Amino acid sequence: MIDSEKSSLKYDAKHFLHAWSGVNNNIKGVVVYDKNISKIAVAAEVVDFDSGNSNRDAHSLEVLEALKFPMIKFYSEEIKVVDESLIMNGKLEFHGEEKEITISSLLNENEDFIQIQGVFQVIPTEFLIKLPSFMLAEIRDLLTIKFDLFFKK
Repeated sequence: MIDSEKSSLKYDAKHFLHAWSGVNNNIKGVVVYDKNISKIAVAAEVVDFDSGNSNRDAHSLEVLEALKFPMIKFYSEEIKVVDESLIMNGKLEFHGEEKEITISSLLNENEDFIQIQGVFQVIPTEFLIKLPSFMLAEIRDLLTIKFDLFFKK
């Protein structure tokens, strides 16, 4: 099971006038582990992302239609361990759309926990998200997602 006290999921977004980040420290997840990771499932609620600006967060909930699509999910059964790296081919569900993605990450483990951390990018319009605009320009159609996940053995 994931250790939600240690784990985090962060996004970085940009507009030509400024950049911002939001973090979610309330992630749910599980790995199937028998000497190696064979499956992983991670989920986060859209409402749990905090950018430090309540107005921005409220507007994000509207743009992402959080009442209609409250969860972001990733699931993989196709996982390769290469040295201290993990390559996961899986499905990302975001805004009601599902896309196949490949995520490369760093793997660190000991007798107590498994840590998986990495970065990947998401193009919001591929998930049918209408980008908001400010000063007649839309935000950049690219989110950088950083994750640091701890699973208890």
